Amino acid sequence: MPMPENDYRLILFDAPDDPQALRDLFRAVMGLHPTEAMQWVKRAPGILPWPLAKGEARELLDALYEQGIAAEARRVDTVPKLVPPRSVHRAAILGDGLSIGGLRGEPAHWIPWAKLELIHAARIASQDEFRDPKGPGWAGTLSAGLNALILRGPRAPRTRRAQRISRDPTTELHLVRTDPLIAFRIVADQMNYSDLGDRLRPSAAENFPVFLRELLERADHAHVTPSTRALLDPGEEAEPTTYPSAQAMIDDTTLRLLWAWYRRDRERDRNQGEEPGADG
Repeated sequence: MPMPENDYRLILFDAPDDPQALRDLFRAVMGLHPTEAMQWVKRAPGILPWPLAKGEARELLDALYEQGIAAEARRVDTVPKLVPPRSVHRAAILGDGLSIGGLRGEPAHWIPWAKLELIHAARIASQDEFRDPKGPGWAGTLSAGLNALILRGPRAPRTRRAQRISRDPTTELHLVRTDPLIAFRIVADQMNYSDLGDRLRPSAAENFPVFLRELLERADHAHVTPSTRALLDPGEEAEPTTYPSAQAMIDDTTLRLLWAWYRRDRERDRNQGEEPGADG
């Protein structure tokens, strides 16, 4: 079945050095209003959902190349769909692959190391909690009960300032395998690390780095993001990414997977002496 004419998506891998120039490009090619065009500029880097014809995609790619912005256009049926990722609560690192267990410990999935395409670990911000610094106490409860018996309403409580309770961000790991394309999600403090054996430590905060480090040693063909390495070896110039939500992280995992494919395809094109262009 032939694809519809306008079924390409533009993927920008860089933020523009000159947002106004990118805005003007979107206006010229897609006929957008200036305000709407700037909304698309703010999505960079990212996947733009605006439908494009192949000719429009080619024109945009040529102009983006001149602006020094790494980009590609893909048909919508070739854009990876990683949602919802499969939750993992137990996994064993073996010599030839990763064995993912089910809730009862039964084998649920097998990932050969050669099929593990992407490893992306990061942090997700947790919203602060607000709590009443002082509960009503037994006297207040007794008073409310007596008022109810004599059909009187409860006394209006005094205004108290809620206390902010800061919560630490959670650590998550995304694994993407190919053939078939499946995304897996590991939440560090919800993982069963019993398969670490004699390396098992008392807490998830200690076990997760042990698990991740061995995973990286085994999966030597996978694309590993800088955030993943920064979680193991943080420094002033290398900090793990912190996302505002789980959805924001899976969106970025998709973009990083596309970036890995983009680099692989460009390397292949250079080896073959081909000119890169729109995916067709």
